[in-house]
Amino acid sequence: MARRPAAQSAVTRELLRLLRPPSKRLAQQPSERVRPVLADIAQQHAGRPAAEVLPALAAAVRAVGAEPDMAALAEFAEQVEQGENPFT
Repeated sequence: MARRPAAQSAVTRELLRLLRPPSKRLAQQPSERVRPVLADIAQQHAGRPAAEVLPALAAAVRAVGAEPDMAALAEFAEQVEQGENPFT
């Protein structure tokens, strides 16, 4: 299966986010509260080694009271190392 260009999938995700009706319950979930922080970290750490990015991502997740999934965050850190922002 061919991978879609990052810009196209980012546009699609943003459109879906904008079209989703507001949900107070969804907004209270830790994953939604931490998403903007993770996006900022990814932007600030773009191109840095994944070993530097991973602790920053984990700290942000812990800051909202959640337990980080280190395997998932490691994958995100690798994407950030490549200059991508998986949170936007």
